[in-house]
Amino acid sequence: MTAPHRPWTLLLTLIAAGVETVAMLVWAALEFVRIPDAASLTTAIAGGLFFLLCAAGIGWCAAMLWRLESWARAPLVLVQLIVLGLAWNLRDDLAIAGGLALVAVVALVGIFAPPSIAALEER
Repeated sequence: MTAPHRPWTLLLTLIAAGVETVAMLVWAALEFVRIPDAASLTTAIAGGLFFLLCAAGIGWCAAMLWRLESWARAPLVLVQLIVLGLAWNLRDDLAIAGGLALVAVVALVGIFAPPSIAALEER
């Protein structure tokens, strides 16, 4: 049995999804760290759990994309569109907006590149 072919374009998408997963985990940790000082304990806990859930979802879809499961493409595309919207909303802070947009565009270019589509269709 030979290993499946994963083009470099698909690996770009996986790296971008990994960056997003780590960012969500850090954001969740920051929410949980602020719990003692939070005005609303419920809001801090809910925020932390939300970002943990986001990290788990993005990470799971990335893992399934690594296994060349084509269905994982749609949720990852949705995440990138949300990230682009967030980047637009934060456009006053060019460093943050630019970083968000860069990661999302890299992921979208990688996932829609012909070699990536071909690899997912082979499976």
